[in-house]
Amino acid sequence: MTITARTADDGRVLDTLARSEADRRARRRRRTAWVWAARAIVLGLFVGLWQWTVDIGAIDPFFFSQPSAIAGFLVEEVRDGSIWPHVLVTLRETLVGFAVGAGGGVAAGIVRMQFPFVADVSNPFLTILNVLPRVALAPMFIIWFGVGEGSKVALAVSLVFFILMLNTEAGIRSLDRELVLTMRALGATDRQLFWKVMLPGAVPAIFGGLRLGVVYALLAVVVGEMISAHMGLGQRIAFHAASFRAEGVLGTILVLAVIGLGLNLAVVRAEQVLLRWRGDAP
Repeated sequence: MTITARTADDGRVLDTLARSEADRRARRRRRTAWVWAARAIVLGLFVGLWQWTVDIGAIDPFFFSQPSAIAGFLVEEVRDGSIWPHVLVTLRETLVGFAVGAGGGVAAGIVRMQFPFVADVSNPFLTILNVLPRVALAPMFIIWFGVGEGSKVALAVSLVFFILMLNTEAGIRSLDRELVLTMRALGATDRQLFWKVMLPGAVPAIFGGLRLGVVYALLAVVVGEMISAHMGLGQRIAFHAASFRAEGVLGTILVLAVIGLGLNLAVVRAEQVLLRWRGDAP
C-alpha cells in the first residue's frame, strides 16, 4: 500500500513538472510572438513615416530616396538577376576571409596560451598590428594583393584574426582555476587538460568572437569593394553613389543588412546546437 501511494505521488510530481515545463514553453512562445509583432510595428511606422515625409515634401527624395523607390529598385534588380553575381562575390569573399581569419585567430590564441614564452615574444608585434586601422589601409591591401578577390579576403582576415585570437585567450583565461588544479591533482595530462577543460570552457567566448568576426568580415569586404573592385555589392554601392542614385545605394545596403543578419543568425544557431550537444543549453 505504501509503495502504491509513493508511486502515485511520484506520478503526480512528474505530471506537475511536465505541466510546468509546458507552461514555460508556451509563455516563451507567446513572448516571442509579441516581440516579433512589436518589431514589425516599429519597422512599419518607420517606413510609413519616411514615405509620408517624402510625399509631403518635408525631405528631398534626391538625397534620402523613399521606400517605394527602394522597393522598385530591388524588384528590378531581382527580376533581371543583375544583383545575384555581386551577392555571390561578396558572400564568397566574406566567408573565405571569415573562415581563414577565425581559424588562424583561434589557433594563435591557443598557441599563445599554451606557450607563455611565445606570447611574451609576440605581444608587442601583435599589439602594433592590432591597433593599426586596417580599414584605412584598404588601399594598401589592394596594391599588395590586386583588385581581385584576394585583397578583400586579406582585409577580412586581418580584422577577424585579432578578434578571434583575443576572444580565445580571454575564454581560456576565464576558466575556473580550481577546476584546472583539481584536474591536475587527479593526474590529467596537459593534453587531457586542454581537450577536456580549456577548449570546451573557451567555446562561449570563441562564439562571441565569431558573431563579431562575421560582421567585421563583411564590413572589410564591402570597404575593399567600394575602393576598387570589378564585382561585389560594395562596388555597386560606389557605382550608384557616383550616379547619384540614392535608391540604389540604400537598396544595396539593405541587401547587405539581410546578408549580415543571415550570417549572424547562422553563427548563433551553430552555437546553440553545439551548446545543446554539450548539455549547456536547453
